[in-house]
Amino acid sequence: MPDTLKIVYVTDWVIANESLSRQDPFIEVLQNIDADLDVLDRLPEIFEEIDLLILHPMHMKADVFEAISKSKEHNPAIKTVVISSAHGSDLFLKAIDVGVDKYLLKPLLPSAVKKVAERLLQHSLEAKQAQKAFRQINLMFGAISKTSLLIRMEYDGTIIEVNNLLLELLHYHSDEMIGSHWMRFVERRFWLFLRSLVREKLKAGEIYRGTIELLSSNGDSITVDATLYSIRDGRGEIGEIVCIAQDVSEVNRAILASMEQLIDHDTSLAVLFDHRYEAVLVNRKFLLQNGYEESQDFFSAKDVLVWMTESKEETTPVLQGEHTQKDALQAICELYRDEKIQGRIVSTDRNQEKRYYSIHTTSMPNPMIRNEEYHILYFVDITNFERLKEEKLSDAKLMSVGRLAAAITHEINTPITYIKGNLELLKWDCEGKVADADALFESIDEGVKRIESIVNSMYEFAGTGKEVMKACSVHMTLIYALRIIMNRAKHIVPIRINDELFLQTTEYNSTSCMTMGISNRLEQVWIIILNNAMDEFEKGTIPYENRQLDISIQCDEKEIVVKILDNAGGIPQSVLPGIFDFAISGEKKQSMGIGLNVAKAIIDKHGGSIRVVNKDQGAVFEVILKTYEEVK
Repeated sequence: MPDTLKIVYVTDWVIANESLSRQDPFIEVLQNIDADLDVLDRLPEIFEEIDLLILHPMHMKADVFEAISKSKEHNPAIKTVVISSAHGSDLFLKAIDVGVDKYLLKPLLPSAVKKVAERLLQHSLEAKQAQKAFRQINLMFGAISKTSLLIRMEYDGTIIEVNNLLLELLHYHSDEMIGSHWMRFVERRFWLFLRSLVREKLKAGEIYRGTIELLSSNGDSITVDATLYSIRDGRGEIGEIVCIAQDVSEVNRAILASMEQLIDHDTSLAVLFDHRYEAVLVNRKFLLQNGYEESQDFFSAKDVLVWMTESKEETTPVLQGEHTQKDALQAICELYRDEKIQGRIVSTDRNQEKRYYSIHTTSMPNPMIRNEEYHILYFVDITNFERLKEEKLSDAKLMSVGRLAAAITHEINTPITYIKGNLELLKWDCEGKVADADALFESIDEGVKRIESIVNSMYEFAGTGKEVMKACSVHMTLIYALRIIMNRAKHIVPIRINDELFLQTTEYNSTSCMTMGISNRLEQVWIIILNNAMDEFEKGTIPYENRQLDISIQCDEKEIVVKILDNAGGIPQSVLPGIFDFAISGEKKQSMGIGLNVAKAIIDKHGGSIRVVNKDQGAVFEVILKTYEEVK
């Protein structure tokens, strides 16, 4: 319903005359204005509903100015006009003093009065509309304040009002926010955009709707869905800017939860980064592999993993000095983003276990904030592949050594044959002629036998020709393996087999504990296990006289059981479950686990089993093979 304006015209020029309009030249033009007109011959008592008060006295008296002063007091929005032929500076000053809006001197055209009246009524109408709009805005703000976050600010961004919901969310008092620039409470990356928004969108009369991040008093980031619009003054200039927002932090957390589920299902290690490349969380596999439950606990750890970049030329630490895992992962992401990682990424844990990774990234848009992305860094474990390459290289080297050993032993065997033959002839010639000749020839015979024993072991280990399963003595393979490693073992640890100290001259039964297998491959198994034990002794501090490396072999009609036990300190529990799944390499191969997956593969091929447990400050390897039954 349009606003109705009211004019009260007071004149005492004609009294008690029904045709007053004919006597007063101004009444007729006022009747043509779109407003309610009351013509009175005395001052009204009530001024509240009057929009325009026009006084046309026959004589200027003090009560005219008193009436105007009273009207302004009761109704500050009222407009007043005085029409008079009286003039003088004192009179004009008095009119100004009481707030007369227009003082018109006669003689005066009626049209001039109409124009002044219409202009003043227009001002009244605008004031009414502004007042109505102000009331509506206050009502709207009151309603919004109960359900939404509210910021009112001046055009320059100075806050003039905030509601309680916002204060509670950001943990501020009103006096800490009012009078401050609102950008102080906005995440920095939005500053440039919002300044541009004020200059461009709001100036064009547009409303902005989008997501921004506010900062609480403790520095937490709170995501809000905001609407910004401007309130303009009568000249169309921006007077205020209003921001009405809803807290959508829970929605944002739900998005992060969904991304966490996404990377948790990945078989690789994965790290989620935000748009600033700050690590947000790691996936479940990353946590389980390192013994953590929560990402933040893993991020804050300082001694879990040491990260290195590996290239053809060198291996370089990702970060120097003390740092957290979060720092290291962010550094890796930055290096990869800047294309500074040319090779593999290597991690070393507390047990000095090394793992090798190739890495790649992927990005996905943030559904809450436009033009922003989440980034995922994947660590693809290539450790087993790298071990396989190392093992193949080792096998190739071993084959070359085997061929070389076969050639060398063949060359040694020929002169040994000459020596044995000539020694027999020499013994015959010396018999009865040289005193104590038998004692001298006995030590020479012993030396020749030892050389023959070593040569035969080298022949067996070299294993030239195709590998064919055939009946062989497990006892014999152990003796041959021990002869090969004896040169190293005698300086590290005494070895006992079935409670007897092993020597190069130890005899064996070549038909005991028979199994169907490849003898040189079984020898390889014993050499792998025994060398690993000696590696651990060399790393430790146990005195030689206290070291133990014992082998027991038991067999019956069904199975052969070989146990190799030591007291070198045992295997870390974290490594034990996967000890046969991979080989753990180290500098100069001085670490546990070298080739144990090869040993297991050999035993599996023979239809047997191999297991390891910790016992009495050491490790116990148990190998079970099937007993060979000769077909009669």
